Amino acid sequence: MATLRVLYDISGLGLGHVSPHGRGGSYRVDRHLAELLRASPECELLFCANHSSLAYASCVEYLRTQTELAHVPLLRHEDRWIARGLRHVTAAAHRRLKALRGGRALPRVLRSGGAAIDARVHRPMLDAAPPVDVYHSSTIPLPARAGRGRSPRRFVTIYDLRASREDASDAEIEYQRALVESVTAGDCVITSSDATRRELCGMGVADADRVFVVPLAVDRATFHQRASTGLDAVRSRYGIPPRPYVLMLNNESPRKNRARAIEAFARAVQQEHLGEAILVLAGGLHSTDPAAAVVARWPAMRDRIVTTGYVNDDELASLYAGAMVFVYPSLYEGFGLPPLEAMQCGAPVITANTSSLPEVVGDAGVMVDPRDVDALASAMLGLCADSTRRDAVRARSIARAAEFSWERTAAGTIAAYRAALARI
Repeated sequence: MATLRVLYDISGLGLGHVSPHGRGGSYRVDRHLAELLRASPECELLFCANHSSLAYASCVEYLRTQTELAHVPLLRHEDRWIARGLRHVTAAAHRRLKALRGGRALPRVLRSGGAAIDARVHRPMLDAAPPVDVYHSSTIPLPARAGRGRSPRRFVTIYDLRASREDASDAEIEYQRALVESVTAGDCVITSSDATRRELCGMGVADADRVFVVPLAVDRATFHQRASTGLDAVRSRYGIPPRPYVLMLNNESPRKNRARAIEAFARAVQQEHLGEAILVLAGGLHSTDPAAAVVARWPAMRDRIVTTGYVNDDELASLYAGAMVFVYPSLYEGFGLPPLEAMQCGAPVITANTSSLPEVVGDAGVMVDPRDVDALASAMLGLCADSTRRDAVRARSIARAAEFSWERTAAGTIAAYRAALARI
């Protein structure tokens, strides 16, 4: 079988390296996939960073810290010293603005103006010498094609279409529009679930035979059952009492549906079937706090809800492993990494019966209508009050999670490359 020459855009790794707020799910995918493509005998891997001068400069820094990737060539156009100086200036300005804004998107005028300036000094890499078979942009829109000459088979990863929902931010809408509109005739799309594939095809983004489903995975070195050994330290650090707890992620996005889930927990407590169980909200502190509204109605809930603020992955794994139940009632997901992380740690999962979540959880967890507060409360009561049932769900969770691996993700990606090339 012929070796594939693959040009993989790792802009997301560079941007995540310079800003911790950029180290979300797509960052993790890029990290694992880049390592496995490099190790695969089926691939000859090359890197580029077409997003911006900052992305390129940050990728240089990132690769210096990665022994497994340090020898993969990071390509860019060789320009005169004036262009190199301008790249340095734009990268420094971009880095400073990102630091000032934290995790928030830059204002639109700065994004568009800065991109226009940077595009003149940081031209995208579209191919290499000798030519590559595949160009894969995993987090940013595909660059415009260069004339009528030969072009590698182009792939872009689109994990979800969340910006099509009513609660999307302006920055999400702008990003999704650019991503979708960058797909032209002959381009291929990789996505992580059949649910998103149906959406992409329904919107006419690409023909069905050019949209490939490659399920994701989570890091087994971090998320595993043995993580429970660190739970005492995590409890102490975040003031979590030594009581059974229901775990949720404290994400501010409306589609994560935390307000309904907190309300459901309160109703379950009021029915007096949860014993001493508390609710732990793991994640950042936000400007809107639906727990405050619950406490205002039922003051007794004040001692039943603990908000940790930011936790790192190791701490989150311990919280998953020690949870009586993990609740993830998201209204929409392109895949749903948190339920998979929880299942891999052995946590019984309650999640939504919508979008991609049934594909991830299967019959391993409890799925309900995420808009039905009574159904969420009933699911919590059913699991929290029945240890035998919890143990059964826990066992199914572990078995289900074992079906997902980064090796499978890499193999699926390479298979998509070969299938697309076979159609030329």
